[in-house]
Amino acid sequence: MKSYAIVGVGSRSYLYSDALLGSFRDCGRLAGICDLNQVRMDYANRHFQETYGIDPVPTYKPDRFEQMIAEGRVQTVIVTTIDRTHHHYIIRALEAGCDVITEKPLTVDAGKCREVFCALERTGRVLRVTFNYRYSPRNSRIKQLLGEGVVGGVKSVHFE
Repeated sequence: MKSYAIVGVGSRSYLYSDALLGSFRDCGRLAGICDLNQVRMDYANRHFQETYGIDPVPTYKPDRFEQMIAEGRVQTVIVTTIDRTHHHYIIRALEAGCDVITEKPLTVDAGKCREVFCALERTGRVLRVTFNYRYSPRNSRIKQLLGEGVVGGVKSVHFE
């Protein structure tokens, strides 16, 4: 079973942790969470225990990021930190031998983007950039209704 860790345990992270602990629990395991704020990690663990009845997931501060990867035998790191720190954790995870899933944006400027691409080239690992809003309950329901023909067909799309 694939082993995952999440860095950044704010609201964006719950789409991933809830999937790993809920509907996709047979596909992977959450081996650790990492955040600057221990209270936020404790809150996440309470949510995990109350919702999924599991033991607490090991927590790590950023200075123990590589320790989390080693102890949890993490294969994929999910980055849901604030945007300006994405590159930092992406590069650390790649260099530790992990693949990475990150929330958009990949990073906030061209220089940091170059650093990420250099790390990808150096390590040969895989990076995926995702957009969690696409899976929000409202948008999922709209897609379902459109697919069922309940509200008619799409006539135009604006990307503003």
